[in-house]
This record gives sequence, C-alpha cells and structure tokens, in this order.
Amino acid sequence: MIHRLIKPFPLDELKKAANARSIYIWGAGNQGRGIAKVLTREGIDITGFIERSPELIGSNVMGLDVLSSDSIRNKESGCIFVIIASYFYEAEISEKCRAEGLEEGVSFVHYSRLKPRDYSIDISGACNLKCISCPRAERSSIERSAGLMSFSTFQSVIEKIKREDPFVGNIQLYQWGEPTLNPSLPKMIAYARSQGINSAISSNLNLVKVDYRAIVEAKPERFRISASAWGKKYEIAHTGGKWEQFIGNVELLAKLRNELYPEMKIELYFHVYKHSLGEGVEQFRRLCKEYNIEFKPVFAYLISLDDVLRYQEGIPLPPAAQSAKDSMLMDLEEGLRKAKEERRLACDAIRSVHINWDTSVSNCMMYYFPQENVAVPDYLDQPIEDITKKRLSCDLCKRCIKQGLHRYCGVYSTEPTDIEELINSNV
Repeated sequence: MIHRLIKPFPLDELKKAANARSIYIWGAGNQGRGIAKVLTREGIDITGFIERSPELIGSNVMGLDVLSSDSIRNKESGCIFVIIASYFYEAEISEKCRAEGLEEGVSFVHYSRLKPRDYSIDISGACNLKCISCPRAERSSIERSAGLMSFSTFQSVIEKIKREDPFVGNIQLYQWGEPTLNPSLPKMIAYARSQGINSAISSNLNLVKVDYRAIVEAKPERFRISASAWGKKYEIAHTGGKWEQFIGNVELLAKLRNELYPEMKIELYFHVYKHSLGEGVEQFRRLCKEYNIEFKPVFAYLISLDDVLRYQEGIPLPPAAQSAKDSMLMDLEEGLRKAKEERRLACDAIRSVHINWDTSVSNCMMYYFPQENVAVPDYLDQPIEDITKKRLSCDLCKRCIKQGLHRYCGVYSTEPTDIEELINSNV
C-alpha cells in the first residue's frame, strides 16, 4: 500500500520555533488559511504567507502580506520556519525549501504533520446540474441516496472533529452535492467559524432562489465557482445550466463579497475542454480581473473515479463519460499514463475524511457510487482511528493504487505550464 505514515509535529515544538523565528505559511489558499486560523487561536504569530500565484503576491490575506518565494531567499535557516500548506504541490515546495538551505522538521514542515486529516462534509446529497464529466450525468443505473444534512447533525459532526482533531482549522462543505441547495448553509458556515473553523464552498451558481447575501454574511473563507466556456458554450459541459443565470450570479457574488466580506476568496475554477478555447478565455480573464476573482484554469477530467477504474480494468465507458472523454483537452489515456508514472508516490486522498450528508463515511472521496465505498455507516458512532483503519484496508483502495489512479486527479490539477501554453496558443 502506498500510504505515508505521518509522524506528527508536536505543537509545543512549533511554539518553540515561533518564539525564535519568523513563521511563514507557504500557501494562501484554503489549507493555508485554516492553518493560520489555528495558529492564531494558539497564540502563535505569523509573519506572512508565501505564494507562487502572481494574482496573490503582493495582496493581503487575513491581515497578512502575501510574499513571493524570493522572500525567503538568502535568509538563514535559523531565522525562519515555513509551514507548507498545499495539497497537490507539497513535494515541489519541499524541494524549493531544501534548495534555500532549509531542513525538513527543523526549519520547514508539511501541514499534514500538524493536521494529519482533512475533512469534507457533503451537506447536500443533491445537485441541480448533470455535468458531463460528473457521475451525475446519467452514467449508471445505480442509485445513490439524496438528501440534506440537518443543522443539528452538522453541529454534532463539527464537535466530533474538534474533539478528535483539534488542529483542524478548515473544512470544505461540498464534494458531489450543490451546497447552496441546503437552506442551513449560512448557519453552518457561521457555526463552524464560531468554533474556530473556516469553511470553503463550491457552487455552480445556477440556482435562482438562493440567499447569497446570507451566505456571504456568514463569512465562508473560500467560494469556488466552476465554469467551462464563455456564453452558450458554457452549457455544453455544465449540462442543465443557464449561462445568463450563471454570469449574473458571478457578478452578484463579487459585489456581495466587496460589500460584506472583502476577505473572502472567490476562485473561478475553469474546466478546460476542447470547446473552452478561444476568445472566451480572455473574456473570463477580464471578468476575473474586474471583480477580483482568482482565475484558475485546469484540464477537465473524468471524475469520479468509478468509471475510470472500471475502464482501466477493461470495461467500456458509459455514453455520458465517453462524451466527456471526447471533449477533454488532455486525453484520458495521457492522464492515465502520467498517473501510472507516479504510482509509487503517496496517495494524497487518504488523509481526506469524506462525510456524506447522511453521516456515512466514504472509503475515498474521489469515488461517487456507494458500492465498495462505505467505510462506516455513521461517522458519529465510531472513533476516527477505527474509521481510518477500515479505509486503509478496503479492496477499492487496493484496486485503485494497483492502477496508479491515486495520482490521477493530481495529474490533471497540476499542469499549469502546459495548460497556459495551450490556452494562450488558442486565444
């Protein structure tokens, strides 16, 4: 099994380092902000964030300056301490730290050693769209239950997370469902914040009767919105969505953010298909610049991994998944090849505890259908250590790693140079 045994980094050691050095958090996204939240709660002063994104460098996050990686260059390792807070780029950033003379465990540490587990809570088991790359696109006759998590259940989940993992400072309130369908969303965000935990949400922004003002007033730390093309082409991949509704809600969300909670990060996650390219890319860039939204293009890919695993095992893709495959800019075969080249590397998803709306826990958040993918029926009934043991020993995990699919999502999410070149050559 390719799972890292993470050795915790004691909080007392971090406090000792903080007394004598400047503390930097490398990564100003959801993970970085969550770590900052906990450090502040523990009375540890943070000097600033480090980022590689040009859009973020020079900005201010949580009252702290966002600096470039050059800010630690030529600094003596005994003067600084870096916490790497990046999900997919941990290994790359580690190498950069070493290149600057920093020593792992002495002058830099991965956030996973402070917080071995991340949490996602799917507060909605339903969605209003059937995007072609998503398993909701009528790919299977298998039924998956749909419902909404109650506010009281959410409170119980948060209380258990805090009890078992006190260093958790951020959670995501989505995975397969549309969180704005849950009318308790603002209360959930506000409650988590009252417990010292930041919330991240993701939405297709295609609903009409949603109180976006109440959501922003509750202060989610990150609001991700997804798109795949400009104008009517948007509706090809975001099946069932309406362009006019989407773009109107983007503008509304940005205005509410500026009015109610300027610190909220809005990220436009741009799924790039063959039909995404052209002048629409530049229009999205202008829109994001005008409304201070982070533009993040990523290769579109098939998710969940249910169909992809079966495809690797010789079962043809269902029609909706084949349609998505035909539209992908980075072909599925290429993605699978790159993933297999990384098969000896660790699985990042294993540290993510995915709690469904009915409190069942998935073996893996990257798989959608419940067959082989329910670790325990009720998160609230079992200790997290027992849940983790069951997840590590499941057959689905073994099949996935055998095919190298534990690296698949990272392959499509960490190709910034290639995708920028392809986009720019088609604009």
